[in-house]
Amino acid sequence: MNEVKYKTLSKWSLQLRQGYKLFDNNMTKIQENIIQLNTPVGNSSFLLDTLAQLGTSDPKQNKKTLKNLKKRATAKFLQTSLVLKLIDLNSPLNKSYWNTWHCNRIILQDGKKITGKYCNQRWCPVCNHIRTAKMIKGYLPQLKKMIDPRFVTLTFPSVSASELDFTINDIVKKIALISALFRRRRGFRINGIRKIEVTYNEKTDMYHPHLHIILEGKEVGNAVIDQWLKRYPEAERWCQSNIEADDKTLLELCKYSTKLFEKQTVKEGGKKVLLLNPKALDVIYQALRNHRIMQPYGWVKAVSEDVEEIDSQEYEDITEGVDVWTWEQEVSDWINSSGEMLTGCEAYKEYELRYSG
Repeated sequence: MNEVKYKTLSKWSLQLRQGYKLFDNNMTKIQENIIQLNTPVGNSSFLLDTLAQLGTSDPKQNKKTLKNLKKRATAKFLQTSLVLKLIDLNSPLNKSYWNTWHCNRIILQDGKKITGKYCNQRWCPVCNHIRTAKMIKGYLPQLKKMIDPRFVTLTFPSVSASELDFTINDIVKKIALISALFRRRRGFRINGIRKIEVTYNEKTDMYHPHLHIILEGKEVGNAVIDQWLKRYPEAERWCQSNIEADDKTLLELCKYSTKLFEKQTVKEGGKKVLLLNPKALDVIYQALRNHRIMQPYGWVKAVSEDVEEIDSQEYEDITEGVDVWTWEQEVSDWINSSGEMLTGCEAYKEYELRYSG
């Protein structure tokens, strides 16, 4: 390792020492090893092996390709663009937003194995790629066993930002009461999974909380709607729905994400324009804090929403090596000390983000 590399890594180690105050003991160990790498006696293989041991996944059982790594780079580009705006709000979630900024900011390579640290936050596109895969793998096979699966939507009138937190708390309590009511009725039990979502209307500055539920049986779905309307008479019946669930709806429910951006249908200057309202998203994230996005009922077994903090994966078609790669937002890619780019991702050329609010 040459002197230039020592100086470059020392610069990033200084930045890490400032930023990792927000991290836990595991990342402190990684930081110490990165500092060790900056000295001539440091051993890069030792650093990578130490970091990999903190993870739990087996990279050999989860091989990916460069295409997958480029998708992660695109997600990191969008994630960083979003989270910097959220940080500027000085929200009560500010510490968590900073954790997201650090998510996959530095990744380590050992051979074809790439290891990174994840923030496990629900607004993070990088983590949600993994989380969605977990939800699909865990829930989809269970839901496909259902006899007469139904896709039920329970809506509630739109509310203001100041009302959203109370409304979501109340909705979660009410659907739990409905579930408990059904448990006391033999042969009329809810088997399925519910997902809570909140959308935002830019024109009215109002928030629309609602539930999507996949459950078993049309009769059960209708009964759930009846109970919902008893508790929320202001929610009109025509706004609720109970339709047959197909493969598409099963898959959509398993996707774990909050709609972060509004996409414009037309490209401008060759770029996809994404519209973003950081203030509205922060309101939603604060209201959803401490709530499970997905909740199973009956015989459907719960799948953890958490993403492993340290995760390693092998990428079959990348060049083998031992290196430290640091995220550079301007080129939407990770770069090593020699200035080489890891994936060749060009998200910075493909997307333009515009902000409102």
